[in-house]
Amino acid sequence: MTVSVTPIPASWMLLGALLCGVLVGLLVAYALRLRPADRERTVLRRALASSNDWWWRTGPDLRVLEAEPGRGSPAGLDLPSLRGRGPWQLEAGPQAAPLAAAPPPIAEAVARRAPFHDVELPLTASTGAVWTLRLSGEPVYTVIGRFCGYAGVATLVSEAALSTERAGSLQARIRQLEADNAVRMQRHELAARELESFAYSVSHDLRAPLRVIDGFAQIVQEDYGERLDALGREHMKRIAAAAGRMNSMIDTLLEMSRMTGRELGFERVDLSETARQLIEDLKAAEPGRQVQVAVQPGLSVEGDSTLMRLVLQNLLGNAFKFSARTREARIEFGRRPDGDHAFYVRDNGAGFDMRFADRLFGVFQRLHSQSEFAGTGVGLATVARIVRRHSGRIWAESEPGKGATFFFTMWDQGAGRAQSN
Repeated sequence: MTVSVTPIPASWMLLGALLCGVLVGLLVAYALRLRPADRERTVLRRALASSNDWWWRTGPDLRVLEAEPGRGSPAGLDLPSLRGRGPWQLEAGPQAAPLAAAPPPIAEAVARRAPFHDVELPLTASTGAVWTLRLSGEPVYTVIGRFCGYAGVATLVSEAALSTERAGSLQARIRQLEADNAVRMQRHELAARELESFAYSVSHDLRAPLRVIDGFAQIVQEDYGERLDALGREHMKRIAAAAGRMNSMIDTLLEMSRMTGRELGFERVDLSETARQLIEDLKAAEPGRQVQVAVQPGLSVEGDSTLMRLVLQNLLGNAFKFSARTREARIEFGRRPDGDHAFYVRDNGAGFDMRFADRLFGVFQRLHSQSEFAGTGVGLATVARIVRRHSGRIWAESEPGKGATFFFTMWDQGAGRAQSN
């Protein structure tokens, strides 16, 4: 039997040799390309292994594929059991669910395919040691941009180290707050000095024309009074009286600035005893009046004793004044037992319309005419300023003809530094 062999053309052989060469070249190039990547990965693993951190890598489903401990990883942590679970499930152990929900910071980052950094999670090792796990991760993509999971590191911090770290941060924050407070105090002192200087300057500039007005009004009354008719003399009296009131208002403003702008001194102030003393003084000034007074005993507050006395002096003085036309006047000083624990001064006097309550604490704001009830219109403004300097609040409730109640708190809290003994 004769077998005939067809010879392969030389051109085909040459083409096959070229294809084999290209294939071998591609394989060599791919191998050479992988070798630096492998070397880099090996170097990175060695670097991570020598640190106190441990590293991990997940698939697209966020299940851990690889996890290696660092040099400082504590005993009692079972990294092999982490494979197939989320990187945040280190504490879970072999009996845990395959993939529990991620903590909110990680879940939010994963939803956006965004990195997350230093997410703190509590962790208890099998030895009973308590740690804090700080987890950081970055999304990983293929060369064609396909998401293929997360890779990252975790740091284990003991509670003692964490407490020291937090204490250091807290101390730094305290030092910063103290420095900021010192700056604010310097600014406040400078503003107070400038305000005092401005107040005295304004008062001096205002008094000069007032003295001229009052002086010429007196000259006209004395030298030309006989030439004026009754209406003219009345006009001159009104001019002199208005100048006198203006001068009194300037004195009042200066006194308010001096009293409320002074540096606060802190001590325990017995408000009940202070109220009793002020009420005795008010009764002595009007011995013919019959007023029922009730003072709750044992009320005290930490604050400036002089300024707190001024607060009660104004509030109790107003209560006496505006209840003067009430047949059976009654005045109370006490403190609400619940809620904001506000102090209050209550009377059953003239009262006022609550529609105008926002004007109460303004300087020279009056809800009653001078002919009805005398006053300068700065008492409640002074009280409000003192209360604010003690970080408190003041407000009022009233109804015309049924009296008024003024409430105030200290330090913006009912039972903090204000208390009943």
